[in-house]
Amino acid sequence: MEPRDVVEEALITGERRLLTISSVDSLERASDIAKEWISRNGGGRVLLATHRGIGTERVDVDEASLTSIDFDQTGEILGGTWDVLIADLSRQFRANDLGRLVEVIRGGGLILLTIPPVEDWLSTLTEFQRRFLVPPFEDRGVRQLFKRRFLSFLGRPGTFLMDGEIRGQLVGRLSGKRTPPERTGDPLLDLCATLDQQRVFSSLVEAAGSRKRAFILTANRGRGKSAVIGLALARIVTKTKMRRAVVTSPSMEGIQTLFQFLMKGFDSLGVKYEPLIRNGHVIDVRFRDGNVFYLTPDSAAEVGVRLKVVDEAAAIPISTLFRILHSSRFAIFSSTVHGYEGAGRGFTLRFLRRIRNSNLPFVEERMEEPIRYPPGDPVEAWLYDFLLLNAEPEEPPEGEPEEAVYERLDLEGVDEGFLRKFYGIYVLAHYRNRPNDLATLLDAPHHFARVLSLSGEPVVSLHLAEEGGLPNRILEDMMEGRRDLPGHMIPSRVVLHYDFKSFGRLRGWRIVRIATHPDLQGRGFGTRALEEVEGEALSEGIDWVGAGFGATDDLLRFWVRNDYIPIHISPRRNPVTGEYSVLVVKPLSGKARNLLGEIVKEFKRRLLNSLHDVYFPLNPVVARHLLKTPLPSGRLRLSQSQRSRLMGFVRGTYIYELASDAIYELARHYFWLGRDCLTTLEDSILLAKVLQGKGWEMVRSRFGLKVDPYEMFRELVRNLLACLDGLGDQA
Repeated sequence: MEPRDVVEEALITGERRLLTISSVDSLERASDIAKEWISRNGGGRVLLATHRGIGTERVDVDEASLTSIDFDQTGEILGGTWDVLIADLSRQFRANDLGRLVEVIRGGGLILLTIPPVEDWLSTLTEFQRRFLVPPFEDRGVRQLFKRRFLSFLGRPGTFLMDGEIRGQLVGRLSGKRTPPERTGDPLLDLCATLDQQRVFSSLVEAAGSRKRAFILTANRGRGKSAVIGLALARIVTKTKMRRAVVTSPSMEGIQTLFQFLMKGFDSLGVKYEPLIRNGHVIDVRFRDGNVFYLTPDSAAEVGVRLKVVDEAAAIPISTLFRILHSSRFAIFSSTVHGYEGAGRGFTLRFLRRIRNSNLPFVEERMEEPIRYPPGDPVEAWLYDFLLLNAEPEEPPEGEPEEAVYERLDLEGVDEGFLRKFYGIYVLAHYRNRPNDLATLLDAPHHFARVLSLSGEPVVSLHLAEEGGLPNRILEDMMEGRRDLPGHMIPSRVVLHYDFKSFGRLRGWRIVRIATHPDLQGRGFGTRALEEVEGEALSEGIDWVGAGFGATDDLLRFWVRNDYIPIHISPRRNPVTGEYSVLVVKPLSGKARNLLGEIVKEFKRRLLNSLHDVYFPLNPVVARHLLKTPLPSGRLRLSQSQRSRLMGFVRGTYIYELASDAIYELARHYFWLGRDCLTTLEDSILLAKVLQGKGWEMVRSRFGLKVDPYEMFRELVRNLLACLDGLGDQA
């Protein structure tokens, strides 16, 4: 078989073909094959992806229209279409990039991946892999399992490896036939590329004009979700009373296709508009008496606009999605089911389940037909299998947590079927998975996997990383701010933010991911898995086990319930999710317990003194969890005047404003001690009003109070004083 046979099969079948070229002159060979495709096709567009432009001079495609990008720019090409891809994987090989690049090649096109001779490639590190060589784990070596997985998947239908000779088989057409869209005379419908798009366009426009509250659209990547929403928005904002719309997405780049098709829709309708562009991205499109503008997800949830659109909703917390829904008249949610964003199936399970239980009127649509290539394209199937994008666990066996078996997962010898089930639990349970996470788990020397199984089936999947054990020279550099040390999330924050250098010497295990099968959540399997991890860590001489995550009420409740202690909160919110990142730690050794006691004091001191300022936006319920770690009793220092005014407020003779300083000292003392004197609601109200300084109406609105918050607050303070036994020194 010759490369021209692969070129011919792609062109004849109208499907894509993927050829990986392994040789010292792989880029030159890819260039020659691309030119043959262009010659046979009578022209074409080539996309070249390299690491920092290295090797671009070796690619010559003559008459072709060449687009050259760095791998760091792959997020910017989404929505575009090319005929041939040449991607040099010699120096950079990231799973996320591969998912994006393969998607933009049309049916009948070629995907040419270049690597040096296989043994050379397996004995060198890409830039992505170099991140794993952090002290003190450099000597363990990168495992190279992700590259080996990639090579083992070549030779499947539609994919080939050329290493002296070509491995793989010509198989002819594998995909289904595409039905062309109908020509309707409607300028917007006629811009749709598939019948699927036309159907969804009509359904979306109809839902927006009815009494529906939400429209939920799911599909695999490359089905044109963003495009059809952009076209439908052009109709909705010009033909209904909803003249303004907020659009949001996990990234600014991700929303550009929607804006592009919104403007195409305006052009077809003859509507004049003006785009506002910032840093090369459209952020606002203004027309007549309305506009469509971008906001981050958290901001989109706050603004009072009737029409809201969420693109790639799977990557946004469910709580934020519901805030967006409830703050709008009509909300559109679009999500990838299987794609490099990951977690789309988890979105459909969790979000749709809650939507259905809410009794809100909504419409659900799913798109199946690809835009760029025929349905059943073999390269898409190969990509999904290789990156586990469509991995899902089976229905779990019956059993209780104590019957489950805890074991190490041998990443080198694991059965592919078991790995798919193991990883599929992440896809269903988490909303922030990326293919890069799989590559990290497989290759990083200090990352490892554990699993809890029932009857041989995985029910809890764990991804862990060893941290700490750092030598003094590195700790000194960190203390002086001369060194940013990746791979040590928890020790680096403790050393940099709290000056506890000795914590960096301790050895710890960070739980990167813990996911329980959705059908078994809330039954104690996660807790059982944590107990097993802690027992193994203790036997290995590990000092602590910890985790880092975007803080929500549910997540913090889980970790705190399992005796994990909050020790750090990020100073800024995640711009996408609006969450603050939190670190929790459970000490296992005496050294760790002693240090954690001092670290918690510093953490509480910092948080209590910043709630009115840096952490004013922090959810009070989340803040309550962070402050509930018990500390030794201390003295409440109030002047005689403060004591008198505080008691006057409780008796009803003084207004709040006259006693606010004394109430502040009382609240601060109470949360410092970490006592449980009040209900969760009362704790949260006390924190929001007194420590964060929120106004009465904001408190009423935030907690949905039906009673006067002022009188409720007086009773709250009275109960708090009774619990703390008056104003004595002991609490």
